[in-house]
Amino acid sequence: MDYRKMASQLLPLIGGKENVSKATHCVTRLRLILADNTKYDKKALEELDGVKGVFFNSGQLQIIYGTKTVDAVYEEFLIMTGLGESTVAEVKKEGTEDLKPLQKAFKIFSDIFVPIIPAFVGAAMIVGIKSLLTTAGLFGLEGSLADQSKLVADFAACLNIIAATFTFLPVLITYSAVKRFGGNPILGIVLGCIMIHPGLMDANAVAAGAVPQYWSLLGIQTPIVGFQGGVFSAILVSWFLARTEKVLQKHVPQVVSFIVVPSVTLLISGLALFLVFGPLGNLIGHGLGIVTDFLYNRCGIVGAFAFAALLQPLVITGTHHAIQGIEASLVANTGFNYIQPLWSVSIIAQGGACIGMYLLAKKRSKDREIAMSSFFPTLFGVSEPAIFAVNIKDSMIPFICAITGAGIGGAVMKLLDVKAIGFALTGLPGLTIVYPPVLAGYIIGNLAAFALPIVFILVCAKAGKLGNKQP
Repeated sequence: MDYRKMASQLLPLIGGKENVSKATHCVTRLRLILADNTKYDKKALEELDGVKGVFFNSGQLQIIYGTKTVDAVYEEFLIMTGLGESTVAEVKKEGTEDLKPLQKAFKIFSDIFVPIIPAFVGAAMIVGIKSLLTTAGLFGLEGSLADQSKLVADFAACLNIIAATFTFLPVLITYSAVKRFGGNPILGIVLGCIMIHPGLMDANAVAAGAVPQYWSLLGIQTPIVGFQGGVFSAILVSWFLARTEKVLQKHVPQVVSFIVVPSVTLLISGLALFLVFGPLGNLIGHGLGIVTDFLYNRCGIVGAFAFAALLQPLVITGTHHAIQGIEASLVANTGFNYIQPLWSVSIIAQGGACIGMYLLAKKRSKDREIAMSSFFPTLFGVSEPAIFAVNIKDSMIPFICAITGAGIGGAVMKLLDVKAIGFALTGLPGLTIVYPPVLAGYIIGNLAAFALPIVFILVCAKAGKLGNKQP
Protein backbone atom coordinates (compact mmCIF):
# COMPACT_ATOMS: atom_id res chain seq x y z
CA MET A 1 0.00 0.00 0.00
CA ASP A 2 1.11 3.56 -0.71
CA TYR A 3 0.57 5.06 2.75
CA ARG A 4 1.86 8.46 1.69
CA LYS A 5 -0.76 8.61 -1.05
CA MET A 6 -3.46 7.50 1.40
CA ALA A 7 -2.49 10.30 3.79
CA SER A 8 -2.31 12.93 1.04
CA GLN A 9 -5.80 12.02 -0.18
CA LEU A 10 -7.19 12.86 3.25
CA LEU A 11 -6.13 16.50 3.39
CA PRO A 12 -8.41 18.06 0.73
CA LEU A 13 -11.37 16.12 2.16
CA ILE A 14 -10.95 17.46 5.71
CA GLY A 15 -10.47 21.14 4.88
CA GLY A 16 -6.70 21.09 4.35
CA LYS A 17 -3.88 20.80 6.86
CA GLU A 18 -4.71 24.20 8.35
CA ASN A 19 -8.05 22.76 9.50
CA VAL A 20 -6.39 20.03 11.62
CA SER A 21 -5.43 21.09 15.15
CA LYS A 22 -4.52 17.69 16.62
CA ALA A 23 -4.05 14.13 15.40
CA THR A 24 -3.54 10.78 17.06
CA HIS A 25 -4.58 7.18 16.54
CA CYS A 26 -5.77 4.14 18.48
CA VAL A 27 -5.67 0.49 17.46
CA THR A 28 -7.83 0.91 14.36
CA ARG A 29 -8.72 4.61 13.95
CA LEU A 30 -7.07 7.86 12.94
CA ARG A 31 -8.49 10.47 15.33
CA LEU A 32 -8.53 14.13 14.29
CA ILE A 33 -9.57 17.35 15.99
CA LEU A 34 -10.69 19.82 13.33
CA ALA A 35 -10.83 23.59 13.66
CA ASP A 36 -14.05 23.60 11.63
CA ASN A 37 -16.09 20.42 11.84
CA THR A 38 -18.21 21.35 8.81
CA LYS A 39 -15.34 21.13 6.33
CA TYR A 40 -14.93 17.36 6.03
CA ASP A 41 -16.60 15.29 3.31
CA LYS A 42 -17.78 12.06 4.94
CA LYS A 43 -18.98 10.40 1.74
CA ALA A 44 -15.77 11.14 -0.15
CA LEU A 45 -13.64 9.94 2.76
CA GLU A 46 -15.51 6.63 2.84
CA GLU A 47 -14.68 6.08 -0.84
CA LEU A 48 -10.91 6.29 -0.29
CA ASP A 49 -8.83 3.14 -0.59
CA GLY A 50 -8.12 1.58 2.79
CA VAL A 51 -10.86 3.50 4.62
CA LYS A 52 -13.28 1.12 6.33
CA GLY A 53 -15.52 3.71 7.91
CA VAL A 54 -15.85 7.35 8.96
CA PHE A 55 -17.76 8.82 11.87
CA PHE A 56 -17.75 11.85 14.13
CA ASN A 57 -17.93 11.18 17.86
CA SER A 58 -16.91 13.01 21.04
CA GLY A 59 -15.63 16.01 19.09
CA GLN A 60 -13.32 13.84 16.96
CA LEU A 61 -13.35 12.90 13.29
CA GLN A 62 -12.50 9.19 13.41
CA ILE A 63 -11.36 7.40 10.26
CA ILE A 64 -11.17 3.61 10.49
CA TYR A 65 -8.23 1.96 8.72
CA GLY A 66 -7.69 -1.15 10.80
CA THR A 67 -4.66 -2.37 12.73
CA LYS A 68 -1.14 -1.64 11.39
CA THR A 69 -2.47 0.38 8.43
CA VAL A 70 -3.49 3.20 10.76
CA ASP A 71 0.05 3.38 12.21
CA ALA A 72 1.62 3.90 8.78
CA VAL A 73 -1.00 6.41 7.59
CA TYR A 74 -0.64 8.37 10.85
CA GLU A 75 3.14 8.70 10.41
CA GLU A 76 2.74 10.03 6.86
CA PHE A 77 -0.09 12.32 7.96
CA LEU A 78 2.11 13.93 10.63
CA ILE A 79 4.86 14.56 8.08
CA MET A 80 2.46 16.20 5.63
CA THR A 81 0.69 18.39 8.17
CA GLY A 82 3.72 19.27 10.28
CA LEU A 83 1.78 18.39 13.42
CA GLY A 84 3.50 17.04 16.49
CA GLU A 85 2.41 13.73 17.98
CA SER A 86 -0.54 13.94 20.36
CA THR A 87 -1.65 11.29 22.81
CA VAL A 88 -5.13 9.81 22.62
CA ALA A 89 -5.83 11.39 26.02
CA GLU A 90 -4.90 14.87 24.71
CA VAL A 91 -7.14 14.52 21.69
CA LYS A 92 -9.98 13.14 23.81
CA LYS A 93 -9.64 16.01 26.28
CA GLU A 94 -9.91 18.63 23.55
CA GLY A 95 -12.67 16.74 21.79
CA THR A 96 -14.80 16.38 24.92
CA GLU A 97 -14.86 20.04 25.96
CA ASP A 98 -18.34 20.50 24.49
CA LEU A 99 -19.79 17.20 25.67
CA LYS A 100 -22.71 16.87 28.05
CA PRO A 101 -21.93 15.83 31.65
CA LEU A 102 -23.07 12.22 31.18
CA GLN A 103 -20.99 11.88 28.01
CA LYS A 104 -17.97 13.29 29.84
CA ALA A 105 -18.44 10.76 32.63
CA PHE A 106 -18.39 7.88 30.16
CA LYS A 107 -15.27 9.29 28.52
CA ILE A 108 -13.54 9.54 31.89
CA PHE A 109 -14.16 5.83 32.44
CA SER A 110 -12.60 5.13 29.06
CA ASP A 111 -9.55 7.28 29.79
CA ILE A 112 -9.00 5.54 33.13
CA PHE A 113 -9.45 1.91 32.11
CA VAL A 114 -7.99 1.73 28.59
CA PRO A 115 -4.35 2.39 29.71
CA ILE A 116 -4.47 -0.39 32.32
CA ILE A 117 -6.19 -3.02 30.17
CA PRO A 118 -2.86 -4.80 29.41
CA ALA A 119 -2.56 -5.59 33.13
CA PHE A 120 -6.04 -7.14 33.14
CA VAL A 121 -5.35 -9.12 29.96
CA GLY A 122 -2.07 -10.52 31.26
CA ALA A 123 -3.50 -11.45 34.65
CA ALA A 124 -6.63 -12.98 33.15
CA MET A 125 -4.64 -15.28 30.86
CA ILE A 126 -2.42 -16.40 33.75
CA VAL A 127 -5.48 -17.07 35.90
CA GLY A 128 -6.90 -19.05 32.98
CA ILE A 129 -3.83 -21.29 32.93
CA LYS A 130 -4.07 -21.73 36.70
CA SER A 131 -7.73 -22.74 36.38
CA LEU A 132 -6.84 -25.41 33.82
CA LEU A 133 -4.40 -26.86 36.34
CA THR A 134 -6.70 -26.72 39.37
CA THR A 135 -10.18 -27.50 37.99
CA ALA A 136 -11.34 -31.04 38.73
CA GLY A 137 -12.72 -33.22 35.97
CA LEU A 138 -10.67 -31.84 33.09
CA PHE A 139 -8.38 -34.03 30.95
CA GLY A 140 -10.34 -37.15 31.98
CA LEU A 141 -9.11 -37.02 35.57
CA GLU A 142 -11.19 -37.47 38.72
CA GLY A 143 -9.41 -34.60 40.40
CA SER A 144 -7.32 -31.80 38.89
CA LEU A 145 -3.81 -31.86 37.48
CA ALA A 146 -2.70 -30.08 40.65
CA ASP A 147 -4.15 -32.92 42.72
CA GLN A 148 -2.01 -35.41 40.83
CA SER A 149 1.33 -33.67 41.25
CA LYS A 150 2.89 -31.44 43.88
CA LEU A 151 5.03 -29.90 41.13
CA VAL A 152 1.89 -28.81 39.26
CA ALA A 153 0.22 -27.67 42.49
CA ASP A 154 3.20 -25.49 43.39
CA PHE A 155 3.31 -24.04 39.88
CA ALA A 156 -0.42 -23.23 40.07
CA ALA A 157 0.08 -21.53 43.44
CA CYS A 158 2.91 -19.47 41.95
CA LEU A 159 0.70 -18.46 39.01
CA ASN A 160 -1.92 -17.28 41.48
CA ILE A 161 0.64 -14.91 43.00
CA ILE A 162 1.92 -13.71 39.61
CA ALA A 163 -1.64 -12.82 38.53
CA ALA A 164 -1.76 -10.07 41.14
CA THR A 165 -3.73 -7.55 39.10
CA PHE A 166 -7.09 -8.16 40.75
CA THR A 167 -5.58 -8.34 44.24
CA PHE A 168 -4.10 -4.86 43.81
CA LEU A 169 -6.87 -3.49 41.59
CA PRO A 170 -7.35 -0.21 43.55
CA VAL A 171 -3.65 0.65 43.07
CA LEU A 172 -3.92 0.35 39.29
CA ILE A 173 -7.11 2.40 39.18
CA THR A 174 -5.91 5.19 41.47
CA TYR A 175 -2.67 5.49 39.49
CA SER A 176 -4.52 5.80 36.17
CA ALA A 177 -7.37 7.93 37.57
CA VAL A 178 -5.16 10.46 39.36
CA LYS A 179 -3.11 10.80 36.18
CA ARG A 180 -6.31 11.33 34.16
CA PHE A 181 -7.52 14.02 36.56
CA GLY A 182 -4.22 15.88 36.33
CA GLY A 183 -2.66 14.90 39.67
CA ASN A 184 0.61 13.22 40.58
CA PRO A 185 0.17 9.52 39.67
CA ILE A 186 2.75 8.49 42.28
CA LEU A 187 0.46 9.89 44.97
CA GLY A 188 -2.25 7.88 43.25
CA ILE A 189 -0.24 4.71 43.83
CA VAL A 190 0.15 5.56 47.52
CA LEU A 191 -3.59 6.21 47.75
CA GLY A 192 -4.31 2.81 46.23
CA CYS A 193 -1.97 1.17 48.73
CA ILE A 194 -3.89 2.85 51.56
CA MET A 195 -7.10 1.28 50.23
CA ILE A 196 -5.71 -2.27 50.55
CA HIS A 197 -3.37 -1.76 53.53
CA PRO A 198 -2.88 -5.05 55.47
CA GLY A 199 -3.82 -3.21 58.68
CA LEU A 200 -7.39 -3.00 57.36
CA MET A 201 -9.71 -5.98 57.47
CA ASP A 202 -10.23 -7.47 54.02
CA ALA A 203 -13.53 -6.28 52.52
CA ASN A 204 -14.17 -9.75 51.11
CA ALA A 205 -13.89 -11.25 54.61
CA VAL A 206 -16.45 -8.75 55.89
CA ALA A 207 -18.75 -9.62 52.98
CA ALA A 208 -18.41 -13.27 53.99
CA GLY A 209 -19.62 -12.50 57.51
CA ALA A 210 -16.58 -11.36 59.52
CA VAL A 211 -17.35 -8.63 62.07
CA PRO A 212 -15.19 -5.52 61.61
CA GLN A 213 -13.78 -3.29 64.31
CA TYR A 214 -14.37 0.48 64.32
CA TRP A 215 -12.32 3.56 64.97
CA SER A 216 -13.47 7.11 65.64
CA LEU A 217 -12.34 9.54 62.95
CA LEU A 218 -13.26 13.14 63.68
CA GLY A 219 -15.95 11.77 65.98
CA ILE A 220 -17.42 9.50 63.31
CA GLN A 221 -17.49 5.72 63.87
CA THR A 222 -15.80 4.22 60.81
CA PRO A 223 -15.22 0.50 60.06
CA ILE A 224 -11.55 -0.49 59.85
CA VAL A 225 -12.11 -2.23 56.53
CA GLY A 226 -10.20 -2.07 53.26
CA PHE A 227 -11.56 -1.35 49.80
CA GLN A 228 -10.50 -4.45 47.88
CA GLY A 229 -12.38 -4.38 44.59
CA GLY A 230 -13.51 -0.81 45.30
CA VAL A 231 -13.54 0.44 41.71
CA PHE A 232 -15.84 3.41 42.23
CA SER A 233 -14.31 4.38 45.58
CA ALA A 234 -10.92 4.47 43.85
CA ILE A 235 -12.15 6.72 41.04
CA LEU A 236 -13.95 9.15 43.35
CA VAL A 237 -11.10 9.56 45.82
CA SER A 238 -8.61 9.91 42.94
CA TRP A 239 -10.59 12.85 41.62
CA PHE A 240 -10.57 14.38 45.10
CA LEU A 241 -6.81 13.87 45.51
CA ALA A 242 -6.04 15.50 42.16
CA ARG A 243 -8.27 18.49 42.99
CA THR A 244 -6.76 18.83 46.46
CA GLU A 245 -3.23 18.73 45.09
CA LYS A 246 -3.99 21.43 42.51
CA VAL A 247 -5.50 23.74 45.14
CA LEU A 248 -2.52 23.29 47.45
CA GLN A 249 -0.01 23.87 44.65
CA LYS A 250 -1.76 27.12 43.88
CA HIS A 251 -1.72 28.48 47.44
CA VAL A 252 1.29 26.91 49.23
CA PRO A 253 4.52 28.97 48.97
CA GLN A 254 7.02 27.46 46.54
CA VAL A 255 9.75 27.21 49.16
CA VAL A 256 7.80 24.61 51.21
CA SER A 257 5.62 23.21 48.43
CA PHE A 258 7.77 20.10 47.94
CA ILE A 259 7.12 19.00 51.54
CA VAL A 260 3.70 20.43 52.32
CA VAL A 261 1.74 19.60 49.16
CA PRO A 262 2.20 15.79 49.06
CA SER A 263 1.92 15.43 52.84
CA VAL A 264 -1.28 17.43 53.22
CA THR A 265 -2.73 15.98 50.01
CA LEU A 266 -2.33 12.42 51.27
CA LEU A 267 -3.58 13.28 54.76
CA ILE A 268 -6.75 14.99 53.55
CA SER A 269 -7.39 12.43 50.81
CA GLY A 270 -6.85 9.51 53.19
CA LEU A 271 -9.38 10.88 55.66
CA ALA A 272 -11.80 11.66 52.82
CA LEU A 273 -11.43 8.06 51.62
CA PHE A 274 -12.57 6.56 54.92
CA LEU A 275 -15.21 9.16 55.75
CA VAL A 276 -16.77 10.04 52.39
CA PHE A 277 -15.59 8.55 49.13
CA GLY A 278 -15.00 4.99 50.29
CA PRO A 279 -18.55 4.51 51.62
CA LEU A 280 -20.02 6.47 48.69
CA GLY A 281 -18.13 4.36 46.15
CA ASN A 282 -19.24 1.18 47.89
CA LEU A 283 -22.84 2.41 47.72
CA ILE A 284 -22.55 3.09 43.97
CA GLY A 285 -20.91 -0.27 43.35
CA HIS A 286 -23.56 -2.05 45.39
CA GLY A 287 -26.33 -0.27 43.48
CA LEU A 288 -24.88 -1.15 40.08
CA GLY A 289 -24.37 -4.69 41.30
CA ILE A 290 -28.07 -4.93 42.15
CA VAL A 291 -29.02 -3.60 38.69
CA THR A 292 -26.74 -5.97 36.78
CA ASP A 293 -27.74 -8.89 38.99
CA PHE A 294 -31.41 -8.12 38.35
CA LEU A 295 -30.89 -7.81 34.60
CA TYR A 296 -28.76 -10.93 34.22
CA ASN A 297 -29.74 -13.27 37.05
CA ARG A 298 -33.31 -12.28 37.96
CA CYS A 299 -34.52 -11.69 34.41
CA GLY A 300 -32.90 -14.88 33.14
CA ILE A 301 -32.45 -15.36 29.40
CA VAL A 302 -34.58 -12.29 28.66
CA GLY A 303 -32.19 -10.09 30.61
CA ALA A 304 -29.16 -11.74 28.99
CA PHE A 305 -30.73 -11.18 25.56
CA ALA A 306 -31.26 -7.48 26.27
CA PHE A 307 -27.80 -7.06 27.81
CA ALA A 308 -25.98 -8.66 24.85
CA ALA A 309 -28.11 -6.85 22.28
CA LEU A 310 -27.44 -3.42 23.79
CA LEU A 311 -23.65 -3.66 24.04
CA GLN A 312 -22.79 -2.74 20.43
CA PRO A 313 -25.18 0.24 20.36
CA LEU A 314 -23.10 1.47 23.31
CA VAL A 315 -19.98 1.08 21.14
CA ILE A 316 -21.52 3.40 18.54
CA THR A 317 -22.15 6.06 21.19
CA GLY A 318 -18.68 5.58 22.69
CA THR A 319 -20.04 4.85 26.16
CA HIS A 320 -19.14 1.14 26.32
CA HIS A 321 -15.95 1.58 28.38
CA ALA A 322 -18.05 2.43 31.44
CA ILE A 323 -18.99 -1.25 31.66
CA GLN A 324 -15.35 -2.17 32.25
CA GLY A 325 -15.65 -0.71 35.73
CA ILE A 326 -18.49 -3.12 36.49
CA GLU A 327 -16.53 -6.05 35.03
CA ALA A 328 -13.45 -5.19 37.09
CA SER A 329 -15.58 -5.01 40.21
CA LEU A 330 -17.21 -8.38 39.44
CA VAL A 331 -13.89 -10.16 38.97
CA ALA A 332 -12.30 -8.54 42.01
CA ASN A 333 -15.24 -9.30 44.32
CA THR A 334 -16.57 -12.63 43.02
CA GLY A 335 -13.80 -14.10 40.88
CA PHE A 336 -16.17 -14.39 37.90
CA ASN A 337 -17.43 -12.16 35.10
CA TYR A 338 -20.68 -13.04 33.33
CA ILE A 339 -20.53 -9.90 31.14
CA GLN A 340 -17.48 -11.07 29.14
CA PRO A 341 -19.39 -13.85 27.31
CA LEU A 342 -22.06 -11.30 26.39
CA TRP A 343 -19.39 -8.97 25.03
CA SER A 344 -18.01 -11.82 22.96
CA VAL A 345 -21.31 -12.73 21.29
CA SER A 346 -22.09 -9.06 20.66
CA ILE A 347 -18.82 -8.64 18.73
CA ILE A 348 -18.87 -12.00 16.94
CA ALA A 349 -22.42 -11.25 15.77
CA GLN A 350 -21.17 -8.11 14.02
CA GLY A 351 -18.66 -10.34 12.24
CA GLY A 352 -21.47 -12.69 11.24
CA ALA A 353 -23.35 -9.76 9.72
CA CYS A 354 -20.22 -8.90 7.72
CA ILE A 355 -20.16 -12.41 6.29
CA GLY A 356 -23.84 -12.09 5.43
CA MET A 357 -23.13 -8.88 3.52
CA TYR A 358 -20.09 -10.53 1.92
CA LEU A 359 -22.31 -13.27 0.51
CA LEU A 360 -24.66 -10.66 -0.94
CA ALA A 361 -21.94 -8.51 -2.51
CA LYS A 362 -20.87 -8.94 -6.12
CA LYS A 363 -17.76 -11.03 -6.71
CA ARG A 364 -14.46 -9.09 -6.75
CA SER A 365 -16.27 -5.92 -5.64
CA LYS A 366 -14.94 -3.43 -3.09
CA ASP A 367 -17.96 -4.12 -0.87
CA ARG A 368 -16.97 -7.78 -0.68
CA GLU A 369 -13.36 -6.91 0.12
CA ILE A 370 -14.37 -4.49 2.88
CA ALA A 371 -16.85 -6.96 4.38
CA MET A 372 -14.26 -9.73 4.64
CA SER A 373 -11.49 -7.48 5.96
CA SER A 374 -13.91 -6.07 8.57
CA PHE A 375 -14.92 -9.56 9.67
CA PHE A 376 -11.48 -10.75 10.81
CA PRO A 377 -10.99 -8.13 13.59
CA THR A 378 -14.23 -9.31 15.24
CA LEU A 379 -12.58 -12.67 15.91
CA PHE A 380 -10.15 -10.81 18.14
CA GLY A 381 -12.56 -8.46 19.88
CA VAL A 382 -12.63 -5.40 17.58
CA SER A 383 -16.06 -4.55 16.17
CA GLU A 384 -15.75 -0.94 14.97
CA PRO A 385 -14.65 -1.73 11.38
CA ALA A 386 -17.55 -4.16 11.03
CA ILE A 387 -20.07 -1.69 12.40
CA PHE A 388 -19.03 1.48 10.60
CA ALA A 389 -17.65 0.07 7.34
CA VAL A 390 -20.37 -2.51 6.69
CA ASN A 391 -23.27 -2.95 9.07
CA ILE A 392 -24.56 0.63 9.30
CA LYS A 393 -22.98 2.04 6.16
CA ASP A 394 -25.96 1.87 3.78
CA SER A 395 -28.70 0.46 6.00
CA MET A 396 -29.32 -0.32 9.67
CA ILE A 397 -30.74 -3.75 8.81
CA PRO A 398 -27.39 -5.63 9.00
CA PHE A 399 -26.72 -4.02 12.38
CA ILE A 400 -30.20 -4.94 13.64
CA CYS A 401 -29.67 -8.51 12.43
CA ALA A 402 -26.34 -8.56 14.29
CA ILE A 403 -27.67 -7.30 17.62
CA THR A 404 -30.60 -9.72 17.38
CA GLY A 405 -28.17 -12.58 16.85
CA ALA A 406 -26.08 -11.23 19.73
CA GLY A 407 -29.12 -11.23 21.99
CA ILE A 408 -29.88 -14.86 21.17
CA GLY A 409 -26.22 -15.74 21.69
CA GLY A 410 -26.38 -13.99 25.06
CA ALA A 411 -29.45 -16.01 26.00
CA VAL A 412 -27.54 -19.19 25.12
CA MET A 413 -24.64 -18.06 27.31
CA LYS A 414 -27.03 -17.53 30.22
CA LEU A 415 -28.78 -20.84 29.63
CA LEU A 416 -25.43 -22.66 29.75
CA ASP A 417 -24.19 -20.55 32.70
CA VAL A 418 -21.08 -19.37 30.85
CA LYS A 419 -18.76 -17.05 32.77
CA ALA A 420 -15.19 -15.81 32.58
CA ILE A 421 -12.44 -15.35 35.15
CA GLY A 422 -11.22 -12.06 33.68
CA PHE A 423 -12.19 -9.43 31.15
CA ALA A 424 -10.93 -7.41 28.15
CA LEU A 425 -10.55 -10.53 25.96
CA THR A 426 -13.35 -11.78 23.69
CA GLY A 427 -13.73 -13.99 20.63
CA LEU A 428 -10.82 -16.36 20.08
CA PRO A 429 -8.55 -14.77 22.74
CA GLY A 430 -11.49 -14.99 25.13
CA LEU A 431 -11.13 -18.77 25.12
CA THR A 432 -8.16 -18.33 27.45
CA ILE A 433 -10.15 -16.64 30.23
CA VAL A 434 -13.40 -18.61 30.14
CA TYR A 435 -14.06 -20.72 33.23
CA PRO A 436 -12.87 -24.13 31.95
CA PRO A 437 -15.95 -26.23 32.88
CA VAL A 438 -18.16 -24.04 30.65
CA LEU A 439 -15.79 -23.70 27.70
CA ALA A 440 -18.07 -25.72 25.42
CA GLY A 441 -20.95 -23.37 26.23
CA TYR A 442 -18.80 -20.37 25.27
CA ILE A 443 -18.09 -21.93 21.87
CA ILE A 444 -21.76 -22.82 21.29
CA GLY A 445 -22.95 -19.31 22.23
CA ASN A 446 -20.45 -17.65 19.90
CA LEU A 447 -21.27 -19.98 17.01
CA ALA A 448 -24.97 -19.16 17.43
CA ALA A 449 -24.24 -15.43 17.52
CA PHE A 450 -22.10 -15.75 14.39
CA ALA A 451 -24.47 -17.87 12.32
CA LEU A 452 -27.82 -16.24 13.09
CA PRO A 453 -27.06 -12.76 11.62
CA ILE A 454 -26.01 -14.46 8.37
CA VAL A 455 -29.35 -16.24 8.20
CA PHE A 456 -31.28 -13.09 9.14
CA ILE A 457 -29.51 -11.01 6.48
CA LEU A 458 -30.11 -13.58 3.74
CA VAL A 459 -33.79 -13.73 4.72
CA CYS A 460 -34.06 -9.92 4.69
CA ALA A 461 -32.38 -9.78 1.28
CA LYS A 462 -34.78 -12.41 -0.07
CA ALA A 463 -37.67 -10.30 1.21
CA GLY A 464 -36.29 -7.22 -0.54
CA LYS A 465 -35.40 -5.38 2.67
CA LEU A 466 -31.81 -4.71 1.56
CA GLY A 467 -32.44 -2.80 -1.64
CA ASN A 468 -31.14 -4.57 -4.75
CA LYS A 469 -29.04 -7.09 -2.82
CA GLN A 470 -30.27 -10.63 -3.42
CA PRO A 471 -28.94 -13.95 -2.14
